[in-house]
Amino acid sequence: MSRYTDGKYLLQNPGWHTQDATWKLAHVLQAVKKARLSPRTVLDAGCGAGALINHWAHHRPDMHFTGCDISPQAISIAKQHAPANVNFFCEAWAKGSFDTALAIDVVEHIPDMERFLEELAQKAPVLIFHIPLDLSFRTLIKPEILEEEYQTVGHIHFFTVRYLKRLLKKRGWQILHYHYTNKYVERPPQLTGLKSRIGMCIRLLAHYLLPRSWAAFWVGGYSLMLVVKTK
Repeated sequence: MSRYTDGKYLLQNPGWHTQDATWKLAHVLQAVKKARLSPRTVLDAGCGAGALINHWAHHRPDMHFTGCDISPQAISIAKQHAPANVNFFCEAWAKGSFDTALAIDVVEHIPDMERFLEELAQKAPVLIFHIPLDLSFRTLIKPEILEEEYQTVGHIHFFTVRYLKRLLKKRGWQILHYHYTNKYVERPPQLTGLKSRIGMCIRLLAHYLLPRSWAAFWVGGYSLMLVVKTK
């Protein structure tokens, strides 16, 4: 976990993924609406540079947000842009309890994942996750992709939808809502090479012509947004 505290992760990922914050927030808000939630206090566990809850807080001054992360570099960035209704802590966990807790692109980084889930459930009765579905047909035939995920963004756990559902349900948690996300399709990057453009065409065809579960397995690039009730 030292890469998150010694500055290495920030060097490899400048901005700490803040460029994705509004896109992720849109999906969090979609999940909140679909699950019919009305949170007033929100914990963002593993908040990184805090951009997601900072954006949310600007639009909802009636709510209170707390972010925690073990990275001093990320928390320093987060505090620079925090409105009055957001508090950030450079700790593994913030004190207190909350209506809702977020773990957005966090679970796949945590060595003791089971303990993290247990401690997260003690913080709030409703949890919202965003978790990449790294395991696909593409990674089966090119397993070096998973090694690259580990080296660049620190993923140490890899998931499919079925495994995620089983992991959460075995804890006795109720899944209130889930939906697929795909950054490559929804926020396509600038592509210049012919190979990259062909790959994007394949992604788009799969996204619009196949059921999401099939596209996630055959083509990859998807994540899952989930809302679960723990109590």
